Amino acid sequence: KPSGRLEVIQLMEMMDSMLEKAGVNKLISITGPSQLHNALELMRAEQNIYNIVFHELIRQVSVDCVERGQLLSKLRQRYVSLLERVPEQMKTLYAKMTAQRMVNRHITEELLYFKESLGQLSSELHEIREHDHKVTEEAEKAQEELTATMQETKESANLLEEYRELYELQRRRLEEQVLLLAQERDIWISAVYDLALKIIDRNQLTLVHRLHVSGKTLTSILKHFIVLLASKDTEDLTDLQEETEQFKEKLGHIGAEIERSEESSQGKLQMVCSTFNKWLQYFPSSDLSLLPLLQPKGSPTFRDTASSLLFFQMLKDDLEQFGGEVHLSKTESLKNAAILQEHWMELGQRVLNRHWDLAGALPPQHTALEEIKQRACELYQQYKIRISGNN
Repeated sequence: KPSGRLEVIQLMEMMDSMLEKAGVNKLISITGPSQLHNALELMRAEQNIYNIVFHELIRQVSVDCVERGQLLSKLRQRYVSLLERVPEQMKTLYAKMTAQRMVNRHITEELLYFKESLGQLSSELHEIREHDHKVTEEAEKAQEELTATMQETKESANLLEEYRELYELQRRRLEEQVLLLAQERDIWISAVYDLALKIIDRNQLTLVHRLHVSGKTLTSILKHFIVLLASKDTEDLTDLQEETEQFKEKLGHIGAEIERSEESSQGKLQMVCSTFNKWLQYFPSSDLSLLPLLQPKGSPTFRDTASSLLFFQMLKDDLEQFGGEVHLSKTESLKNAAILQEHWMELGQRVLNRHWDLAGALPPQHTALEEIKQRACELYQQYKIRISGNN
C-alpha cells in the first residue's frame, strides 16, 4: 500500500511520544554511575527510537522507490555503526581522562609533599647555617685564644731558654771553680805530704814512718774485708732469696692440697648428712627397737640399703686421710717446709749479725725477721691442726 501523508504524520507523532516517554528532553529517567554513563544510556534509548522510526520511514519510502529505500537503509546502517563507535570512544576517553585525573592528583600530592619537604629542608638548612655561623664564631674565638696562648708559650719558651743559658753559664763557672779548688787541694796535699816525708827523713822519725806504713796497711786490709763482706752478703742474700721462693712454693702447695682435701671431705659429709636426713623422715620414733615395726614398705634402711654401705666406705676413706700414709706425707711436707724456713731464718740472722751499728745494736730488720718467724710458727700450727683433722 502506498504511503501517504497521514502515515508520516502518525509516525512523527509516535516518535515524539516515544521520545517523551524515554525522557530525552527531561534527562531524569535514566541514571548511571557518572554523567557520561547517563548520556550514553540516553543516547542508546534515543537511538533505539530513531531505529524504529527509520525502519518505518524506509518502508514508506521503499513503497514509492525501492532504490531510494535501499540508499536510505544503507545510510541508516552507516549512521548506526558510526553512533555505535562513539560510546566506545567516549568510554576510552573517559577512562584515560580518569586515569589522567588520578595521575594529576598523585602528582599534586607529590608536589605538596615535595613542597613540605622543601620547606622542612629549608628550615633545617637555616638552622644548619645558624649553627655553622655559631661554630665558625667559636672556632675563630678559639683560634684567637690559641694564637694568644701560642704567643705566650713562645715568650715563656724564650724566657726559659734564657734562664737555661744563664744556668749553664753559672754551672760552668761553678764547675771551673770546684775544679780549681780540687786542684789546689791536691797541690796542698801533695806539698804537705812531701814536706812530711822530708821532715821524717831529715829528723829520722822512725815511729811516724811506722805509723804511716801501718795506716796504709790497715787501709788496704779494711778495703779487702769490705769487699769480702760484700761478696759474702751477696752470696748469702742470693741463697736466701732462692730458699724463700722454695719455701713459698712448698707452703702454697701444702695449702692448696689441704684446701682440696677439706672441700672433698665437706662435700662428702654434706651428701651423707642429706641422705641421713631423708632416712630420718621414715623413722618418727627415737626407739631403735621399734624400727622394724615402724618402717613403711619400700622405705630405706641401714641394713638393706646398698647406698648406706657406700656412704660408710666413703666416710672410712675420708677418715684415712687423717692417718696413715696420707697424713704422714702431709706432715713430712710440712716438716720439710719448716726445716727450710729455719734454714733461711738462720741465714738471714747471720747476714744481719754482720752489720752492727756503731752503738753495738742490731739493725731494725732484725725485729721484722723475728715477727716473720713468729707468724710462720702460727701458720705451721694451723696447718698441723688442719692436717690432723681437729679443726
